[in-house]
Amino acid sequence: MGTATVDRSRTALRDLGLIGVVAAVLVWAHVALPPAVRTRLAFRHETIDPVSLYTSAFVHLDVAHLVGNVAGYVAAALVAYGLCVQVDHRRWFRVTFAGFLLVLPVAVSLTSYAVIGLLYPGIEPVSRGFSGVGAGFAGFVFVALLAALNRLYDYRVTGYAGLAIWLLLLFEVYLIYVGTVTLPVAGLFAVGWGVCAWGISRESKGPTIQSRPSSRAELIQVTQTALVVVLLVSFVSVLFPPTIVEDGAVTNVFAHAAGFLYGIGGAALTARYTRAR
Repeated sequence: MGTATVDRSRTALRDLGLIGVVAAVLVWAHVALPPAVRTRLAFRHETIDPVSLYTSAFVHLDVAHLVGNVAGYVAAALVAYGLCVQVDHRRWFRVTFAGFLLVLPVAVSLTSYAVIGLLYPGIEPVSRGFSGVGAGFAGFVFVALLAALNRLYDYRVTGYAGLAIWLLLLFEVYLIYVGTVTLPVAGLFAVGWGVCAWGISRESKGPTIQSRPSSRAELIQVTQTALVVVLLVSFVSVLFPPTIVEDGAVTNVFAHAAGFLYGIGGAALTARYTRAR
């Protein structure tokens, strides 16, 4: 085994260890901290406590809440890391990982506070859980998938593919909360996907393409893309359940939406920063 291979293995173990450490901290906080302490660390919307804006992400209501959030975070972080490895940009993952841990808990808490206060004045819920940060890593997966596609295809093809995936996720959310599809809505989505399909076909054969990937490389990329899209669809179904209130527990879909969008924006920003460096 060569030195380069050993170094890559050590780097991978270190990076995967970072993902595992965060999961371990979440489990430790739930197991080791008394319920009264976890309650104090949660974010209460009746007052803005700067400390709880951050700490609320690391405490959970019960074991089921903890397991769901940890599993979602680990799955999204691992897929994002795998895609970063594929595009040979591990530093992008590390910078984004650190940024998410430092910024997302507060950003998600404040956004959730503002949206709930605007839409439901007088309601003062208690927010807690890592799902907003986990949603950020799901957004990272979306951006990292586009980066992987961009390694093989022209950026125009990647843009059309990204738009098609985004429309699919929007349509899924629409189905979750509306349930029925009207003809105008179906038509809008059909036109959107049709334009994306036309654009992908046109740009992949255009004069700007200097060389086409091999059939084997293309098949692998298409298969990988399909699998990641299925994973994104699964993330969306978990982050945006049809029943928001169940057994007295409320799923903060606003925090999930904020985390996902911040994850996309943050990953795109760090991609530019790390590439420029």
